[in-house]
Amino acid sequence: MLRISDPMIASGIVARLGQASERLFRLQEQVASGLAFRTPSQDPSGAVRASALRSSIAEVTRYLSNADDAAGWLSLTEGCLASISRGLQEARSAALARTDAMPEGNLALADQVHQIAIQIVRDANSTSEGRYLFAGHKVLTPPLAENPLGVPPYLYQGDRGATTIQLGRGITIKANLDAAEVLNLDGAADPAMDDVLETLRKLEVALRANDHDGTAACLEALERHAGRIVSLRAELGARMQHIELAKTRLEDARLTLQGLLSQVQDADLTKVVIELRSQEIGYQAAAAAASSLHRASLLDYLR
Repeated sequence: MLRISDPMIASGIVARLGQASERLFRLQEQVASGLAFRTPSQDPSGAVRASALRSSIAEVTRYLSNADDAAGWLSLTEGCLASISRGLQEARSAALARTDAMPEGNLALADQVHQIAIQIVRDANSTSEGRYLFAGHKVLTPPLAENPLGVPPYLYQGDRGATTIQLGRGITIKANLDAAEVLNLDGAADPAMDDVLETLRKLEVALRANDHDGTAACLEALERHAGRIVSLRAELGARMQHIELAKTRLEDARLTLQGLLSQVQDADLTKVVIELRSQEIGYQAAAAAASSLHRASLLDYLR
């Protein structure tokens, strides 16, 4: 009759104890970390899928960051356009208030128009985090600089570069306007018209000279400039709405991906705890068997 030797029995028990100990450690690690696996070797296919999901989440998060940057830039731009629009309306009111009966009042109106022009230059040279909003790609250069020759009063130092922001694969949006377009510098928007600042300069001169015809011509130009600014603001509003819709879509996509990642890498704690308890019982039984073998006497083998 084949007899199994004590060393063989001991070796089997030790092997089973080692396996049980490894499973026990793995379950304890899952309970402590909340993760189904910590290294790729523990679940190669799960690790590959988790890596792909994390990469997708990072990509969506990057697009969301782009959307936030674009929304902030456009919001500041819209605020500057609103200020320019108010300035043009105030200049229009000044032109309408001109009267032949009160030349002194016309001088005060001219001073008001001069201050409006200064404010519009400030708006056009607005910055965000050290970058000029209306300079195109030349964001470190002030868009407007005084013209040494006087006419036109300001020169454009930026370029017509469009800053595009990526909101998804193959989805981009223009996030800037340039001062040439906004103020019609160098006839960028309408070659047949003076730029906004030249119009204001002519209006100031006309008011100081009590020039009725000159004031009327400037009033007509101001109305056209104001209408164009309104159109630009509407365009910005449409872009901002597009960005908000994109952000909603991206947030939904990120939540979905995070849910899928949780399914892949998060441990089912209820199931793990039950399995952990079962493994503890099995380990204790194996340990008891090993201890019993260690205590066996000569009489046990003579029976």
